[in-house]
Amino acid sequence: MTTTLSDDIGSWDARSAAALHPIYERHRAEENFVATLLAHFIDVESQRAATWLLKKHLEAGNSLSAAERRTVFGVLSAQVHWESRLHILQCLPYLDIREEDCAGLEKFLDACIKSEKKFVRAWAYNGFNELSMRFPRYREEVDGMLARAGESEAASVRARIRNILKRR
Repeated sequence: MTTTLSDDIGSWDARSAAALHPIYERHRAEENFVATLLAHFIDVESQRAATWLLKKHLEAGNSLSAAERRTVFGVLSAQVHWESRLHILQCLPYLDIREEDCAGLEKFLDACIKSEKKFVRAWAYNGFNELSMRFPRYREEVDGMLARAGESEAASVRARIRNILKRR
């Protein structure tokens, strides 16, 4: 019996990322793969799996259409769990950020910078860097933010900031 992508996302144990790998392999070539993932982004119960699968898809060299990209940026505020936020933050280097995305993305990044989770904060700084690299008007503010965080953040976050600065 074959299962749909939605069925597999719904049956994920919400504990093991390793269990998501076979789901990705089984469904990645389906015509509606990304559309199905995006439909799950607004569901609190399934957004962690859906965002992880999208991250995996982008890391594998795939891209999103303009409409799919708009959908991702349109549901940033719906990401409730810290892991789904982290996955979205990790997707940002693969996404084409447009002018119309900036305000919502900046609000999302501001919220993520305040997270109790160090990984989320570290990747939020990376997200601000992505924004500043594409839109120079953010550069000065982000440079200051990275400098301050490089002195005051947890060691793991500071390490991420050092990597950001090396890649510039």
